[in-house]
Amino acid sequence: MIVPVPTSRDILVFQQNEGCLTIAADTLGAIGMKPGDAVHVSPEICGRLTARVCLMETLAVGAGPFALMALTCNEREPTGVGILSGIHAELAGAGYPNLSIGGSTEDNMPTTMTAMGITILGECSQPSWRLAQAGDDVYLFGTPYVGEEVLVHLEELPVPLQIRQLRSMPGTGDVIPCGSRGIAWELQVLEHETGLHTIYDPGFDITLLHKSAGPATCAVVTSCRPFEGITGSMTKLGSLVK
Repeated sequence: MIVPVPTSRDILVFQQNEGCLTIAADTLGAIGMKPGDAVHVSPEICGRLTARVCLMETLAVGAGPFALMALTCNEREPTGVGILSGIHAELAGAGYPNLSIGGSTEDNMPTTMTAMGITILGECSQPSWRLAQAGDDVYLFGTPYVGEEVLVHLEELPVPLQIRQLRSMPGTGDVIPCGSRGIAWELQVLEHETGLHTIYDPGFDITLLHKSAGPATCAVVTSCRPFEGITGSMTKLGSLVK
């Protein structure tokens, strides 16, 4: 029997007899190399960053991915093949080079704008979430970027392998990737999931709270101890109180 587990996160979680099933999904539109696209970037980057969002949501709750579905609303050659190449590269970088992949492309109609969606299925014994406690610190891992900013800062963005590392560190509580709704939204998710409130540090730039974080360009992370040995930008955002 499969029972849905209520959550405010951007992921579906289902309790099964022997563990949990997770489903994470993300879409992309008007980004690519077609004439109608608003931001011009290769299909490989489109596939890579869309897969990254789903991977980060999956890994953030301690689940391991086992299948990916890629739905490309464009022709197989060259857009679909390019997107698939990016997906394979992202999976390999995250440590999942042999993940099962399925999907579809649109080869009946000509398209003038890039559009796609990815879904990742994952599994775990129990989700690693709702672990934060009063007194824990809240950090921002990465920086919110959107649109052309993502391309400029591409090499600085958090990657799934770093989320895996964070999840395995002693003291780590909750890890919540941020997306288009921004940091403030994910802090509300944290509050709803744990019943705790965030008190901001005076030095934190609160103007960042409502900026779109695009394709999971940052994450909210809680911890009962300072992080050591993690590469990337880690900024103290505040602390948690009841």
